[in-house]
Amino acid sequence: MDDKRAIWGLFVPLYMSQFLAIGFLFTALTAISRDRGGQLEDIGAIYVLGMVWAVKFLWAPLVDRYGSATRGHYRSWLLWTQPMMAVILLGIIPFDVVDDIWVILGMLALVAILSATQDVATDAIAVRSISGRNRGGINGVQIGAGFVGDIIGGGLVLVVYDQWGWTPAILTLAVCTALPILSVRRYREPALVRVDATAPRPSMRSLFRQRGAARWAFVLTPLMALGMPGAYGLLVPIMIDAGVSVGSVGLLTNGFGGAIGCGAAIVAGMLIHRLGRKRALVLYGLGQVVAIASVLPVVWAGGMAWVLTAIVLLNIFNTAGYAAMYTINMDYARPNSAGSDFTVQTSISYAVRFAGAGVILGLAGSMGYAWALFICLGLAALGVLATVLLFVERTVTPEPAAGDEVAPPSSTVPQPA
Repeated sequence: MDDKRAIWGLFVPLYMSQFLAIGFLFTALTAISRDRGGQLEDIGAIYVLGMVWAVKFLWAPLVDRYGSATRGHYRSWLLWTQPMMAVILLGIIPFDVVDDIWVILGMLALVAILSATQDVATDAIAVRSISGRNRGGINGVQIGAGFVGDIIGGGLVLVVYDQWGWTPAILTLAVCTALPILSVRRYREPALVRVDATAPRPSMRSLFRQRGAARWAFVLTPLMALGMPGAYGLLVPIMIDAGVSVGSVGLLTNGFGGAIGCGAAIVAGMLIHRLGRKRALVLYGLGQVVAIASVLPVVWAGGMAWVLTAIVLLNIFNTAGYAAMYTINMDYARPNSAGSDFTVQTSISYAVRFAGAGVILGLAGSMGYAWALFICLGLAALGVLATVLLFVERTVTPEPAAGDEVAPPSSTVPQPA
């Protein structure tokens, strides 16, 4: 399967499906809770579930180490995680969104674990099959496809809920989650060949011994992942408090905004190779500062024009920033531990993103929206300054073909056909 066919035939539906539950949880469920009187501090607790994606590095080595030799090493993980997500989503239909909220959140936590595992396997296939020159493009596609999932999970599902209720909304979510199963079954993963069976497996410590890797993962990634998610998370309750209906919130933030973000991610990803990693990070980071500032007039003056401006800018530069960050994560990932290497780096940004957004929502409840946004502005500006001073541009060399790479042993674990 060549790069273009792999991108559109496999990666797009898989990356899209990862964000269906995320969009539902952080937009639809947030909007429904706020519309029914939920406190900002309680809504912030929803973001705790996001920490599942932040700790997926704990089991990522299992995905690298175990897999089916006959069904494809990483494909074998996709064959069971994807349908299980759909089945669990169907299981939340009988529960009440208010009275049984903690049961629903518990089941969504299981979906999050499965989604995170699917993400490890998908990213590993991408790292092994996409060359350094094309990595900006694939990460743009990743973020763009994620926004399509966000449009469906947080936008379309919210509109369906607003019009027809809980059961049709969850059915829509489950059916869309199941669709990538068709692409996974058609995909044939190249065999993973261990060139040197006696070679030791690379350690996580050696990942961060690469030039600039530790500074990137533990200093720059957290600084760049703090400001924008907080501002992005505040926009939904700001709109609800301004009297916008939950259906309109879904259409505007995840529908209109998601479409903008999808296109911006693809364009931003394609520009990364031309701009260079560092310049892209700085330019996209400056755009995030402007985007966060655009939310303040929504708080102070209101009006649909300011709302639309904020939605456009937030979605453009949020997606652009993550496309650049994920491209660099992929640069540091080594082919024979692709899933673990990429995952541990993205886990750091997930942890900071969800924890930071939850804290910002809590601060907004006690300090007000404007002060919370000023904090987000300061954090985003600090991230840009740190990038200028500390980021090390890394020379990216072409990767060997998938069949020639050193691969983990193909120990078989039970997988469905």
